[in-house]
Amino acid sequence: MEEWEYQITFHELPQRSPEEGEKIIKCDQAGQCLVHDAFGTDIHWLEDHFREQGQKGWELVQAGYHHREILCIWKRTKDTGKKG
Repeated sequence: MEEWEYQITFHELPQRSPEEGEKIIKCDQAGQCLVHDAFGTDIHWLEDHFREQGQKGWELVQAGYHHREILCIWKRTKDTGKKG
């Protein structure tokens, strides 16, 4: 049986430039709200971070955005030293 280890990371979004304008929050009739254009145009730093974590064996399980921060939950197979 596989065992897992978990990691939680927080990442602050870079400030948006005035040229990028305001982020837009849209809500539907059911009260579900989505943030559009939260990252602006430069999200390469986040792609790089995801790539680095993947190379270390971490899999992104869930990510959430709140108040200019992204919370990421990662998991990877725990090395127990057991041979199967």
